[in-house]
Amino acid sequence: MHYSQIIKVFICAVSVLHVSASPVAVSDKLDTGSSSELGKRAKIQLFHITTAAAANNIKEGGAKLQVKPTIGDDFNPKGTGGFYVTDNKKDIIEWCKGRNAGGDRAKTNCAELITFEFDDSALSSLKVHKFVGPAGSATKDLTTWMGTPDFEQWHEFTSLCTHGEQNDEDVKLAADLANSGKDLDLVIGPMVSTETVRQYAFRTTKALAHLKFISAAASGV
Repeated sequence: MHYSQIIKVFICAVSVLHVSASPVAVSDKLDTGSSSELGKRAKIQLFHITTAAAANNIKEGGAKLQVKPTIGDDFNPKGTGGFYVTDNKKDIIEWCKGRNAGGDRAKTNCAELITFEFDDSALSSLKVHKFVGPAGSATKDLTTWMGTPDFEQWHEFTSLCTHGEQNDEDVKLAADLANSGKDLDLVIGPMVSTETVRQYAFRTTKALAHLKFISAAASGV
């Protein structure tokens, strides 16, 4: 059976096995067009939701690559740095609330929403891989996207980053995704377990230099 068929059966189990990206950011659906449109807009807003303390550190010192020594994130393997933002403000707040359900965890971990400005034309000067995902597909339908090569590449790459190995070794990753995409500055694509939300994983200081802090405010959670 082809892998894309298998994954349709076990997608729920896969979602449990994956580890979600570190506190992410979002936007009000500023762009839900195809990935080919990325890089053709001017300046866009990207969002990051986090604790008040972390937000203050970003306000004072700027965004920094976050390194997890023992486990990887969606688009960067363990031991490497990444800073995650999103272009969907509403959904990232809901994602954070769901991830921190119970007690006052959400009020603490989702306290501040940081807004950044990103000059999308900078993509031409960076090494970037863009997964179309359901947000960038013609139908914006998750099930339809799951039957595409883009989904297969995304799933294998996130497996490689989060678990250190592919789910299906017979799937050959695109050249720029090999070795966990070690040469990539930026990866754009769906969040694991929240595939309808698109995230931007800044993986190098070169990429982060294009992310301009605008403001930090209470998220309302």
